Amino acid sequence: MNLRVTSLLAALALGLGGRTAAAEPLSYDDPGMHFRAPDGWTRIELRKPEGADQDASDGAPVAVFGWHAGQNDQRTIAITIKPFSGTLAGLESQHESDLRGGSEGTFVDKRTQTTLPNGMPIYVVRVSQGSEVGHFIRRYDYLIFDGERGIDVAFIGRPNDFDEKDVQAALASLYVVAYPRRRS
Repeated sequence: MNLRVTSLLAALALGLGGRTAAAEPLSYDDPGMHFRAPDGWTRIELRKPEGADQDASDGAPVAVFGWHAGQNDQRTIAITIKPFSGTLAGLESQHESDLRGGSEGTFVDKRTQTTLPNGMPIYVVRVSQGSEVGHFIRRYDYLIFDGERGIDVAFIGRPNDFDEKDVQAALASLYVVAYPRRRS
């Protein structure tokens, strides 16, 4: 069985047949991925401007989850999906370039190629970002290329409030398979 058929069967077995944003408030599901935020987190409702594309092709977040919103130790998990053609390494390179272009105080501290528990290859990129007023944030980006899309699952917060083990625990439910191609 080829990878695409195996991935599709796995997605169907997990019930990932379509987006179910309202079915489980702490979950994001689509035909190629599943994520459930840990207990204690809340989903932040996103409102698309009227007339905006609803299929996430604009690179805007498709789901955002918050922890301790408004407090000093607040954290955010943001899932961004956009069409991408290329390789996982190309996605990682483009992501770093986009981050650096968005802020002068962006430093890529570490990048590691690894896999999700189901074997899907990913890059984990640790980034430190600062501003002129002395505010620093740390983000861990899980970058995944599912054959059709570039997926970024970003864990963001203040650097002294969490470590890599906290990130791994919060993103432990992330499951991505090769995106099923549309048939004509």
